[in-house]
This record gives sequence, structure tokens and C-alpha cells, in this order.
Amino acid sequence: MDITTQQMLSLLRSSLNGTSPDLLPTTEGEWEKLFWLARKHGVVTMINDAIEQLPPNRQPQGDIALSWTLSAERTRYHYNHQAEVLSAIRSRADAEGMRLGLIKGMSLSRYYPTPCSRACGDIDIFFLPLSWQNYERGNALFGSPDAALDGKHAEFSVDGVQVENHLHFLDLNYRSQRRAERYIVASLQDITPEGYLSPMGNFVYLLMHTVCHLTAKFKLPLRNILDWGIFLKANSEVLNPTDCHRVMRRIGMVPAYNMLTFLAGEFIGTDLGKFILDPIRQNDVDRMRELILDKKYLDHVPTGLNPVQRFRVRWQRNRERRWLYRYLPSTAIERVCGNLAHLVTK
Repeated sequence: MDITTQQMLSLLRSSLNGTSPDLLPTTEGEWEKLFWLARKHGVVTMINDAIEQLPPNRQPQGDIALSWTLSAERTRYHYNHQAEVLSAIRSRADAEGMRLGLIKGMSLSRYYPTPCSRACGDIDIFFLPLSWQNYERGNALFGSPDAALDGKHAEFSVDGVQVENHLHFLDLNYRSQRRAERYIVASLQDITPEGYLSPMGNFVYLLMHTVCHLTAKFKLPLRNILDWGIFLKANSEVLNPTDCHRVMRRIGMVPAYNMLTFLAGEFIGTDLGKFILDPIRQNDVDRMRELILDKKYLDHVPTGLNPVQRFRVRWQRNRERRWLYRYLPSTAIERVCGNLAHLVTK
């Protein structure tokens, strides 16, 4: 881990825990390198919260200081605009007698010390009871009656903000995802008055949502790990570690659960050890940390290749990340079937 990454994590922990950072840039060049790394990971505003608490002589100066400030203000403005759009969506749904549910970004921001510092890309909603009829009613309510379902949700825009209306919470390609989906849907009976998932429902959803990023180009953004850690920290007195472990075992995601919990605790600077009930492979910890922090992702298999070429590309990609499969939601048989399907699909 290079010095710039260490500085980023130090300031992130400072921001999230209200503590003093133990490692800071000392030159304008170091602050600039840190800014571009933080921007790459989408955590500029969270780090800027920590910077604003530093003595003036330890803060960045000149043009790079302006870059930090402007980026933070842009994130906060966007968040506040999204909050206004969400309020309007709630009001419109209430007027139609529809109950709104909320997942991901806007629902998770409440766990952060400064909610508006968590950058949010879009608003993820669903309507209760979860059904095809309510899914279609929701699309029509916002002027998109023909919004296409991609297998999980439909997308439309409200006052310039992208909104995803969910019929399903997860992709249902693998058995573990289908098991998790059934658990999340069953937990909707305990949804909060604000439309948030219950702690255990959110626990399963967030873990599976985080893991599913690994199935797309073998990538895992730092922000997803931060969300997972902040959620566990905020709900540490509510969630029973034994129950969490039992549910993960039933779904078939214990290795991923232990790994991501360990790294989340490391990144946010909080001891989440009570949630980890199994040994973790240290080799894999190092490789997963590098995957997240260095963003060494793999590209999709190019289109237009013949079956033999696609097979070669996918085989090489699988070899490069074969250690990662124990943390993915697919079984070996499901991966074989998926690879065979890709060979005959352009």
C-alpha cells in the first residue's frame, strides 16, 4: 500500500470516527495526488470533512485547496437536490395511496456522521406490497409507464435525478441470490415507517449487493465496503453475530461475509471482530485489499469475438482471478453453465 493510499485511509477514519488523522500529506504535490485518488474512489467530500477540522497550517493550500472545497460543495448540493426529489416522490406516492420503500444510497447516508458527504448516484425505490402491479403503478406515477425491466428494476428520471424502481432487490442468476432475495422479501413485514429495510433485511441485502459487484468485471468499489462497515458499526447493538452468521451460512456466503467484514473494519478504523466467527485466509485478504484500493478491475469480454476467441479471453480472465471465486455468489456448476452460455451468445 503506497503512502497516498495510507493518507487517504487515515483521513477517512478521521472523518468517520471524529479522531485525529495519524498520517497527512506535507506538500502541495502530495495533497494533489491524494485529491485525485480520493476522487477516483468517490470519497473526496468525506475526506474534506476531516481536512476542515485540521489546523490551518496543516490543510492544503492554493489551487488544490479550492479543488477540495468545490468538489465537496458539489457533492453536498447534489445530495440536497436528491433529498428534495425523494421528498417529492414520497409526497406523490402518499397522495396515490402507495407506500414507498428505499434502499442503498439515500437510506444508508443516515448512518454517516455527515449524511450529505456520502455521494449518492441515484435513488433506489420500491413500492409495497412488492408486486408487478405496484411496480407498473410506480412507473406510471412518474410518467414512465413503459419503463423496461432489466430483470431487477426500471429506470426513469425525476427532476434530473435518476430513479430506479425495483421489482427485485438482487439479480437472481444464482441459487445464493435467490435464497437471499426470499429472505429480504420476507423481512418486508418489518419495514420501518420511513420505508427502510429492517436491520436483518438490510444486512442480507447490503452483503449481497456488495458481493454482486465482484461478479461485474471482478470489481469492488471502496464506497461499497465503507457502506458495509458503517452499517455494521451503526447496528452493532441490534444485530446478533450468531444470527448473522447463521443466515450467511444458509445463503451460502460465509467466506465473503467474513472477508468483507474484516476489510470494512480495517478501512473505517472500527473493530468489527465480533461479527467474524471463522478464520480468514490472509493471502486473500491482501489480494482483496489490493483489488479494492488499486481498482485493478477486469474489462468485460469484448463483443464480436467468435466462440473460440471468447473462450480464450474468459479462460484467461478466470485464471487471473480464480482465487476470488470462493467469495462470489455462484457455485462451480453455475459458473461452468454461465461460461458455456457466453460461448454461444454474442
